[in-house]
Amino acid sequence: MNTRFLKTLSLRGAMLFGGLCALTLAACAQSPIARVTVPFQFTAGGSMLPAGEYIVEFPDPTGLIVLRGSAGNSVTVLSIFSGAVPDTSTAKLIFERRDGMAYLSAVETPGQIAQVISAFKRVTKGVVAAAIH
Repeated sequence: MNTRFLKTLSLRGAMLFGGLCALTLAACAQSPIARVTVPFQFTAGGSMLPAGEYIVEFPDPTGLIVLRGSAGNSVTVLSIFSGAVPDTSTAKLIFERRDGMAYLSAVETPGQIAQVISAFKRVTKGVVAAAIH
């Protein structure tokens, strides 16, 4: 009888712990990292995005970065966190120019740098309209 009680108590404790972890991740997922204004057209995740205001989010700890544009456009890119710790107190987007196009290559936040995987994915110019929807 005592063993059954301990198993039930352990199971309830594990379920409570799992629920609290899920709530913590959900709370983190809803908070944007930064609001940025990009004054030029750029490429991220194989999509061409127009100049404008964007909200940068890390929805989970797996390295996904979500950019949500004020015009309703958004893109998700995969990143890896580098070991370098930036000396900055603000978040910023880092772009690299190649062949006349600006590519999102990293997102720098206080305490970490997220390097975009496949940052230089080729995009055909004129795909901006498709990225807006």
